[in-house]
Amino acid sequence: MAASLARRTWVEINPKALLNNLDLCKQIAPDAEIMAVVKADAYGHGLIETVKTLDPKIDAFGVATLKEAITIVPIMDQCKMVMILGALLPDERETAIKNDINVTVSSLDEAKEYDELGRTNHTKVKVHLILDTGMGRLGFAEKTFLRDCEEIRSFQNINIVGIATHFPCSDQNDEFTDHQIERFKSLLKSSKINPKWVHLANSAAALRMGSSGGSMIRPGLMIYGISPTESNDPRLQPALEWKARINQIRVLEEGSSISYGRTFVTEKETKVATIAVGYGDGYPRSLSSKGAEVIIKGQRCKILGRVTMDMIMADVSSLDEPIETGDEVILIGREGDECISSTELAIKSETIPWEILTGISPRVLRVIKNNR
Repeated sequence: MAASLARRTWVEINPKALLNNLDLCKQIAPDAEIMAVVKADAYGHGLIETVKTLDPKIDAFGVATLKEAITIVPIMDQCKMVMILGALLPDERETAIKNDINVTVSSLDEAKEYDELGRTNHTKVKVHLILDTGMGRLGFAEKTFLRDCEEIRSFQNINIVGIATHFPCSDQNDEFTDHQIERFKSLLKSSKINPKWVHLANSAAALRMGSSGGSMIRPGLMIYGISPTESNDPRLQPALEWKARINQIRVLEEGSSISYGRTFVTEKETKVATIAVGYGDGYPRSLSSKGAEVIIKGQRCKILGRVTMDMIMADVSSLDEPIETGDEVILIGREGDECISSTELAIKSETIPWEILTGISPRVLRVIKNNR
């Protein structure tokens, strides 16, 4: 039997943190059901592991693709609804219907196609009508929504189980978001449809105003313990830590260049740790020369030179404790009094926490933390 391979870089998922964040969702929207958004490998946390953790206490799961939906349907035990949040391609639709997956409808033509598929498959397709109130991505135009709804209500093979919209700036523009909500409510009332699920609020809106007038919320980032706004919410508990190991330690002379392009040259003798992680694992190359740090032995150590595909280099000259190859390094997470968040990395690489988390490569092992 082959020996198990040692970990080079991995993420640890804390189920207790996921459940804590889910409880917060229930506190801020007590009268709403919850659709946990688990697309993009559960925001990099591991799709299957996350679904298994949340399944007993969740009302629905939201995914982006048919593959994600097909993956989680067999492992769900108590959750009854899976919704594909994006538009399906024509050759994906019948498979979704046969697996009893909820789908979005954004136009009259799309509704007609689903109605025909329902007829040929002898079933009623469970659809959520999407109303575009300002996102400009999917959805019925406000001007044609009522007219289109009147025709869709006559379709015999469609079951309108939900209606939704999406907020493009609920993390920064309260006035526009409030205006979206009012327009949405007005059109819903005039449409004369009464679906089971009305959902508007993403994480930012849910934290600010609960259900936003819906019967369901769609938390994504906050499920994973990350604030979707610039101000951190202390009630959220990050559920992911990203770690790697030191694979070499060297002492470089003054004037030594480090990494591609020679963008960093030592100004004095420097002790450097090479760490087994790089942009091939999802550690952003855009963090090069941006003051990014890692935590080793409870202390911050600066990244030197450019991030390479499989390795990064850190200055460990000032560490109080001795280190050796194989020692752990914190990329995202906490050790002692020091903490590096996905938000910190996002700011330094000029992106957003969503991209940092979802960019963690599949070759990075996901491990469930045993914290009983």
